[in-house]
Amino acid sequence: MTGVQDLTVSTAEETERVAAELARTLRPGDVVALDGELGSGKTSFVRGLAGGLGCEGVVNSPTFVRMQQYSGDGGELVHIDAYRFEGDADLAQLGWDELLDGRRAVIAIEWAVRVAHALPERRVDVTLAYADGDARTIRIRDRRQECSSKVCGVCGAASAADANGANAATGAIGSTRATGSTGATGAFCSDRCRGADLRRWLDGVYAIGSIPEDQDE
Repeated sequence: MTGVQDLTVSTAEETERVAAELARTLRPGDVVALDGELGSGKTSFVRGLAGGLGCEGVVNSPTFVRMQQYSGDGGELVHIDAYRFEGDADLAQLGWDELLDGRRAVIAIEWAVRVAHALPERRVDVTLAYADGDARTIRIRDRRQECSSKVCGVCGAASAADANGANAATGAIGSTRATGSTGATGAFCSDRCRGADLRRWLDGVYAIGSIPEDQDE
């Protein structure tokens, strides 16, 4: 999925199928920001994301616990409901920066408009609305492509550096840094970026490959 897509669905199952298709394009660290009226299908959409990622467990709205985590063969999903949030501080209490820096899971956040200032520029926006009868409209705006030329390849943060500059270590959309060396040798876009890279080293995300024979001396 790229750009903007406008779809109409008639059932929760159709909503889940649309989400599952989107899930196949998502990678750890991607953020899906969902908005729409009560009952418009946001949780059904997250349920479809979970299914598309192969996550196990029943997906319900985490309104009262604020955050749920699911895992499966296809990856991990963090599900946040910001309905009762009063601002970005509530999101910070959940360890928002660590979630973004760790880039270990796809993050889906309902009522994203309530924490809009904390959202990364590189994300997927999903807006659901009522249509005729039981139908719903779904607008998906994939902003990952829009920001691909100005996103730091180390921490995923938006970068103002020129694509040919020191911070242009951006990989192709969907790439991961599980064993990449960019974070270890490239330039960091900020102190937070440097800390995020260190955290991944300490967590064992990076792996050191074998040393070529001609350098093993």
